[in-house]
Amino acid sequence: MSVQTQDLEERTELTAPAGERGGVASPPREPPTTAPAPTAPETGNGVQHGPAPAAAAVAAPAPARRRGLRRVILPIVLIVVIAAAVVGFNLWRNSQMYVSTDNASISGQPVQVGSMNAGRVDVINPQVGATVHKGDVLASVAIPSQTGMSQNGTPIVGFLGASDSRVDVVAPFDGVVIATPVAVGSTVQAGQAIVTMVDPTQLWVNANVDETAFSRLAPGQSVTVHVDALNADVPGRVESITPATAATFSIIPTQNASGNFNKVTQLVPVRISLNLGNEPTLLGSSVEVKIKVAD
Repeated sequence: MSVQTQDLEERTELTAPAGERGGVASPPREPPTTAPAPTAPETGNGVQHGPAPAAAAVAAPAPARRRGLRRVILPIVLIVVIAAAVVGFNLWRNSQMYVSTDNASISGQPVQVGSMNAGRVDVINPQVGATVHKGDVLASVAIPSQTGMSQNGTPIVGFLGASDSRVDVVAPFDGVVIATPVAVGSTVQAGQAIVTMVDPTQLWVNANVDETAFSRLAPGQSVTVHVDALNADVPGRVESITPATAATFSIIPTQNASGNFNKVTQLVPVRISLNLGNEPTLLGSSVEVKIKVAD
């Protein structure tokens, strides 16, 4: 072997990889590979259908959740629809069979009872809210006596005490005392009110109904009256319908002749009789009325 050949072998050994030195060749390294994602089977035309088996396993619970939501939501929606239909039907039926309003109150005719003679109030027997009967003494009025004569001949009157004549004020009917406008010791004129009474059997309801329902009302129709003070329903009946709107009786009736007129629904007063029986009287109490206009 020549010198040149020996030098060439030495240089080759120095430049060769470490695994190949000494005449032993190491196997070549292969780059790391990842397993291919599983794919769904292909059809004959090469088109892939459906997700891969792993993806299908992950997406499988979604349809089950949707089915569970449908089972919960659909009954709720059905119940809401049925309830809305029932409420709507009842509202429509009530609007066809009844005329209702809460713009109503209990009214009566207060009677002011006084003495036919001028004098001084000595006694007021009943208290406010007391029930009295016809002929009961409500108050006593002392009539002044003449105590002297003035220079121009006018008699001078005054109260001497026990020697003064007295006049009793009696109840003209069975009723309830709702006010005592004067106090004991007050001087009253002839006919001035000392006690105010009301007959509980002569009470009625003043209801203001929209003019659009006027044609549906008639005397004699049955009415259900809900008295707020008693929290109870009492029967009533349409007694009369005023042939004029409530605005007609105002001190200054509304008259708008300008160009900015706005149409306003007027109210028609309707008088409704009712029987409270032995229930306590509350004049002016708010009520709600429901007039039956159709069978």
